[in-house]
Amino acid sequence: MNTFKQRLKGNKIYRIAEAFFLGNASYTQLNSLVAAGKRSNAAMPSSIISHTSTMMRVEDLNSWKTALMLATDPDNPDKQNLKALYDNMKLDNHLGSVIETRISKTQQSPFKLSHKTTKERNEDAETLFKTVWFQEFVKLVLESKFEGTKLVELFQTDEEGKLSEITEIPQSHFNPKKGIILKEPGQPTGTDYKNGPLSNFYIQIGKDYKDLGTFALIAPIILAKKLGLGSWLDFIEKYGVPPLFVTTDREDDDRLLELFEMATNFKANNFMIGRGNEKFEIPSITSTNSQEAFDGLIKRADNEISKRFLGGTGLTDEKGFVGSVEVQFEFAQFRFTSDKLLVSYVVNEKLIPLLIKLSPVYSFLKDYRFEWDDEDEMTVDKLLKIVEKLGVYFDFDPEQIEQITGLKILGVKSTTPTEPTTPASKKKAVT
Repeated sequence: MNTFKQRLKGNKIYRIAEAFFLGNASYTQLNSLVAAGKRSNAAMPSSIISHTSTMMRVEDLNSWKTALMLATDPDNPDKQNLKALYDNMKLDNHLGSVIETRISKTQQSPFKLSHKTTKERNEDAETLFKTVWFQEFVKLVLESKFEGTKLVELFQTDEEGKLSEITEIPQSHFNPKKGIILKEPGQPTGTDYKNGPLSNFYIQIGKDYKDLGTFALIAPIILAKKLGLGSWLDFIEKYGVPPLFVTTDREDDDRLLELFEMATNFKANNFMIGRGNEKFEIPSITSTNSQEAFDGLIKRADNEISKRFLGGTGLTDEKGFVGSVEVQFEFAQFRFTSDKLLVSYVVNEKLIPLLIKLSPVYSFLKDYRFEWDDEDEMTVDKLLKIVEKLGVYFDFDPEQIEQITGLKILGVKSTTPTEPTTPASKKKAVT
C-alpha cells in the first residue's frame, strides 16, 4: 500500500500534464487511451453528454401516456419525456417524503465486510464504503425501483486511487436495450458502455427493456393531486375574497362612474359613502363543501402514495391506533428488507468487481463479501437491564462492563440494607 502511494506522489507532475492534455482531448482520443489502459479524472466518459437547462412543464394524463409509449418503443426507446414526467412528480412533497423514508432506512443501516471463508470482519475495509459516494450509490440503487433502470459511472479517483465521486447518467441519455450512451436524447446510435474498455466504468441497475419503475404506476395519482391543488388555487383566487355588490336607483353615467371608482378603491379605503337608496353589500359565501372536496382529493392521493411505497398510511398520518400502526410498520419493514437485499446484491455482484478493476486499493476486496449487520447493538440501557435481571444469579466481568459503559468501576458496594435516618427515628431512638 505504501509503495502504491509513493508511486502516485512521484508521478504527480505527470498526472497534472496528463490531466491537461486529456482534458482537451476528443472523446475518440479518450476512448483510445482507455483501451490502452490509461485513465484521467479530467475527462470522464460522461463528458460526451450534451446537457441542457431544465424545463419544468405542465404534465397531464396525455403526457403520461405519451411518455410510456415512447419509453417502451421496441426499436428505439426514448425516455426523455418520461424523465421530464418523473422530475415533475418529484416536486410533490408527500411523494418525496415516503421515498426518502425508504432510502434513508437502508442508507443508515449498519453493514460489514466479512471474509468469504473465515467470516472474519474487516473494519478497515468497511471505511472504504463509509463515504459520501457510497451513500449516493445506495440512493441510486433504490431509485431504480421507483424510476426504472439507472446507469452509474464510477471513474473519478483521488491521488491514493480511491473512488472519490460517482456520476449518474440521465435516463434520457442512455439506451439500456442497446447498451449505449447518447450525446442527445433519442439518438439511434451512441457509445457502447456494456462491451469494451468502457464497461469497466459503468454499472447498470435494472433491466434492459420496459423497466420504468413504480413511478409509472403512481403517476396518474400524482397528476390528479396536482390538478386538485391547481383547481383549489383557482377557486381561492376567484372566491377567496368575497365580492362587493353595489345597488343604486341612479342611472346617470356620472354617478355610475363614481360608484365604479369607489368600488375599485374600496379595498384600500375600507369604506364608501352612498346617497339616497344606494346599498353596499358583501355577501357571505360558504365554501366549506368546496374546501372538503379539494382537500379530500389531496388526502386520498396522499393515502394512495403511502400505501404504494410504505404498505399503509400509519407511518405518515398524524393520528393512528397503536395496533394498526404496528401492523403497518411490519408491512413497511418487509419493503425495507427487500431494499437491503437489492443493495447487497448489486454491491457484491457488480460494485466490488468493478472497484477491483478500478484501482489496486480495492484489490483485497475479492476475498470479502458485503453484508448487512442486523445484530442488535449492545447499548448501555440493554446492558443495565441484563445486569439487573441476571446479576442476582451470576457475577459479571467488571472490565467488560467498563468497556461498554465507559464508567470506571472502583469497587463493589455493600448490598446490606441500611435503615434510613429520619427525624422521627432519631426522636424514637432518644426516647
